[in-house]
Amino acid sequence: MQVTEAQGLALQAMFKTWNSLASMGCSRMVAFYVDGDGNFKPKCEVSFSEPVQDLTPELEKAAMVMSENDNPRRDIQFDFDPIAWNINKGK
Repeated sequence: MQVTEAQGLALQAMFKTWNSLASMGCSRMVAFYVDGDGNFKPKCEVSFSEPVQDLTPELEKAAMVMSENDNPRRDIQFDFDPIAWNINKGK
């Protein structure tokens, strides 16, 4: 992803927090402010080392943990656990 120096350092701090929480076995929601009307335009891409199923609209919706009465214009948080439950239920 292409970001400015400040954005990259902020992301680095967030990922450092992710790593720290994970190593402690601590569950927390960690957020990053996306300044869409500013210069934050990262165009992120995700790649996998092996084939995976497509991100369907249903899986995308399952990952969204809404706040503010499910108003998508407010803060939106994501959690991978609902997707894990969904893709593993048949296994």
